[in-house]
Amino acid sequence: MATSEKPRAQTEAPPTDLLPLIQAAGIWPDRLFEEVKSKVRSGAYPFDPAELSRLLIKEGNLTEYQVRKLAAGKANSLTIGKYAILDRIGSGAMGRVYKAQHMLMGRYVALKVIAPEIASNSRVVSRFQREMRMVGRLDHPHVVRAFDADKLGTVLYIVMEFVPGISLGQRMRTKGVLTPAEAADFAGQAALGLAHAHEQGIVHRDVKPSNLLLGPEDVVKVLDLGLGVLTEADHHTSFATADGIAVGTIDYMSPEQASGKDVDGRSDLFSLGCTMYHLLCGRLPYQGETPIDRLGKRLSGRPTPITEHRPDVPPRLVKVLDKLMANSPNDRFQSAGEAAEVLLALVKRKPAGPGRSAVIAAHAPAPVVSEPPPPPPPPPEPEYIRVEPDYPAWFRPLGHLAEERPALALTALISGLVAVLGVGVLLGALLFRA
Repeated sequence: MATSEKPRAQTEAPPTDLLPLIQAAGIWPDRLFEEVKSKVRSGAYPFDPAELSRLLIKEGNLTEYQVRKLAAGKANSLTIGKYAILDRIGSGAMGRVYKAQHMLMGRYVALKVIAPEIASNSRVVSRFQREMRMVGRLDHPHVVRAFDADKLGTVLYIVMEFVPGISLGQRMRTKGVLTPAEAADFAGQAALGLAHAHEQGIVHRDVKPSNLLLGPEDVVKVLDLGLGVLTEADHHTSFATADGIAVGTIDYMSPEQASGKDVDGRSDLFSLGCTMYHLLCGRLPYQGETPIDRLGKRLSGRPTPITEHRPDVPPRLVKVLDKLMANSPNDRFQSAGEAAEVLLALVKRKPAGPGRSAVIAAHAPAPVVSEPPPPPPPPPEPEYIRVEPDYPAWFRPLGHLAEERPALALTALISGLVAVLGVGVLLGALLFRA
């Protein structure tokens, strides 16, 4: 997982006791600390804290984020369990996400620290721990894998694979709305990941653009599986409290989830449809000034047709989108695998390269999202050119008669020949008598 924030400029000077603070923070192994300390003493490294910090950042032994925290006297916030915090890469209603490194294995991870107001709810923590046991079994090319989860004191956290990339929400903000082919491709990949989770008994409950990660080679991975339970902390909490915890998720909730009913994988498909709608046109499918307004509209009606915002969305994709966003779960695709198959059948993809899903590779290339081309127009009618024959003047009447009334001309010709023959016979008889 990786959603990045721009690194802030270093506004605070490194502390004069930089090395002791690094040692106190526990972010370096003893061997590295003694090596740097020895180089400072010998003059191989600068003694000045600012120069030393710049060198250590350049060599990759410190990050700007760590230097800022050390300067602010927050050295104790740079480790969580076995992980050294390197940078903050994202934040949301449920907590903050950091790039971290396992201090023994050296593996880079994304570490999500759950917000204190959520982590302090014992019911939430208990449900979260049960969910994490199932999440640990997930292993799929289109799912961000979870490696670890724990609670240290008041800190509840989950450790996930670190995937360079941005969320689809960030991609829309930086590059604009998706093309129909991109929307079908990305949603199809996400549906494959959701299908795997549903097979393991996990419902996401919070599918939205910020929870779909676009990584190298345009591979989409579903993020935050298992964390949706945190938004359903307590059935007795007020709507305002739930909204405070799940800010932004209301716009993608299924009607049954919004009603507080039990949900299954088909609820995630509704949320996936809302996500596609938003990514295609930059608008939320259900408009309203308040969360209550927006929830009410999804319970009582249908969203504005996508073609009113994007007339270029092909009818076949519109049909798929409408089915994903059907009010009744029975009218939607009945499994994420079914939805994935239909979505991926709409796109023509390149052969899967390293890191791309073997499941995707198994789908034979199909036409790009579009309607079948119209049949070719019929060939033009041949043009006939009339060429007037150049008859002698004395023959023109007979020629025209033969062209316009050939039967009459033939009759006249035969009659003329018979007449000539008769005259010949008569003259011959007369001459014979004489």
